[in-house]
Amino acid sequence: MVGVPHSTGCLTCIQRRVKCDQGRPECRRCSDRNVKCPGYQRRLKFYHQTPASIRSRKQKDSPYVASSSAVQALIPRASMDGKLAPGLASTATDTQIKEVFQYFVMVSFPGLFSAWRNRVQLNWLDFVQHHLDTSSQALIWSLRSLSVWHLGRAHNDQEKILASRHLYGRGLQHLIRSLRNPRTATSNWTLMAAIHLGIYEMVDGLGEKSWLIHSRGIGRLFQIRGPEAHRDGFGRTLLVAYRSFLVADAFICQEPCFLAEHEWRAIAYETLASERRAGKSCQLSELVELAFNEIVLCPGLFAQTRDLVSQTGGMSEILRESLVAQITRSRDRLVELERQMGPLIIKYNNKKVIKWEEDAKSPIPTEFARKVAKFASHGARSAIAILSQLLVLIEADKNRSCLDTKSQCPSSIWKLPAGSMAPESQEKPLIAYDAHEDDSPDRLDQLALSMGMLAIRT
Repeated sequence: MVGVPHSTGCLTCIQRRVKCDQGRPECRRCSDRNVKCPGYQRRLKFYHQTPASIRSRKQKDSPYVASSSAVQALIPRASMDGKLAPGLASTATDTQIKEVFQYFVMVSFPGLFSAWRNRVQLNWLDFVQHHLDTSSQALIWSLRSLSVWHLGRAHNDQEKILASRHLYGRGLQHLIRSLRNPRTATSNWTLMAAIHLGIYEMVDGLGEKSWLIHSRGIGRLFQIRGPEAHRDGFGRTLLVAYRSFLVADAFICQEPCFLAEHEWRAIAYETLASERRAGKSCQLSELVELAFNEIVLCPGLFAQTRDLVSQTGGMSEILRESLVAQITRSRDRLVELERQMGPLIIKYNNKKVIKWEEDAKSPIPTEFARKVAKFASHGARSAIAILSQLLVLIEADKNRSCLDTKSQCPSSIWKLPAGSMAPESQEKPLIAYDAHEDDSPDRLDQLALSMGMLAIRT
């Protein structure tokens, strides 16, 4: 009970914070000091505030935090029972945060969430609503940063956006602590917090490509955890939520993506078989999975072509033919998968079409299937264009080698390719996609549904 002393000594010794011998009728310390001993009867005194809440109020009166109403409203105050159980104010605040975060997901990632919410064992919002570990401060603060940012963006409130940056900084500090702790470094909560903060970098990063630095760390966490941690359960949810951004990261950095390794690609085929057995599969979901498993190879094929063609001594015929075979095989598979997506796009584009029986049972809701099919097809076509261009470059290098006129390849050739495979398109400036240049609310959703291929822009 607040206000009840824990010590059994006299009130004078308690106030002086010295040990009382509890002598009767008066203690020895009071007798030696020639003061009247008040005795040992407890006095109850109730407070409307605790030292923790007073400190919290003083912190909010600081110049930086006081300027932001969002921080005052959404950072919970310490309460009288804060050390024993979640305080009422903190619980109410975190409940509100969860609700706001749900709106953030459905505005920023409606297609990605809807494409997977019925297929994974535990989807993102269900995890936040019912399985959130409040002991993970990194996760709590990462949720707060995105939720406050969403409120600021929705209401064009710069104070809330400024406050979200403060919350992001707090989340980053806690994430660093979690990563330094061997018990929490590879947990689902730590990876989830890292993904939240990585998404924050995409929507409100400090630098043009600052999200890439954060994405490097997220990719490393996936690798340390290994494929087995992402075959099912919430680990699977974490993987499908961020894997497209890992492909985009690899393309922009012009290096192979670790998801192209056999152990990671095998997960997709196992998932397809599992979804069929569980009745959670449909034609669109299967086509997207198979297309992703080919697209994830593209960054590595791009890097191999660049390295081999750039060799001053020329590549060996064996390496060249092997690379051509890999590129051709992957391109042909994507061509076939994109061809099968065509009828689905036509079907979902027809707004007057009545929901078919299989649509009602489909794991991807009909209202979102059109968007999923559209951007998956876009991703497949972009990958086909890139692979076709790589074949053109390899053939050109071979011809130069035969004429013995090969010169150092200009660096402009290795700027990220996209769009037309016509020779003149190679001379146009090509840049990597900047997450901040597109102002549409669902720009990251489009990038995710394109399987990372929207990262390549002309």
